[in-house]
Amino acid sequence: MVELPVPRTLVCGYCGAGPVDGVARTIAAGPGFLTVTWHADRCPHYAADRILAEESS
Repeated sequence: MVELPVPRTLVCGYCGAGPVDGVARTIAAGPGFLTVTWHADRCPHYAADRILAEESS
């Protein structure tokens, strides 16, 4: 069985959204880490993350 790391939750430095008021999130995962960053729905950082995710697939 694979154990997943405890996710690290981050507040967006641009829009300031967090788990309570954020409506969108980006997730980064790798060996030994899992990070969830919260964003407002119209945050430009969230839009950029979505564009980059589409290009890498």
